Amino acid sequence: MSTIQFAAEEDAAELIRELKGEGFTANLRQVSAGLWELDVNPWDDRVVAMVDVYGGWLPGDAHLPDAE
Repeated sequence: MSTIQFAAEEDAAELIRELKGEGFTANLRQVSAGLWELDVNPWDDRVVAMVDVYGGWLPGDAHLPDAE
């Protein structure tokens, strides 16, 4: 797996800055009005650990939007 999903582009942007600082490459694309996908290379345990911290989720994980 090399994709992380986000509901907000801003959340993805924060993770992209962190990943690039660690030497990863990241490519963000908008899939639909409320879904962004971030492809990350290389993929390892460090990436997985950062997913929840930055408001993302892995495809197939149950995701419930934050109640505001």
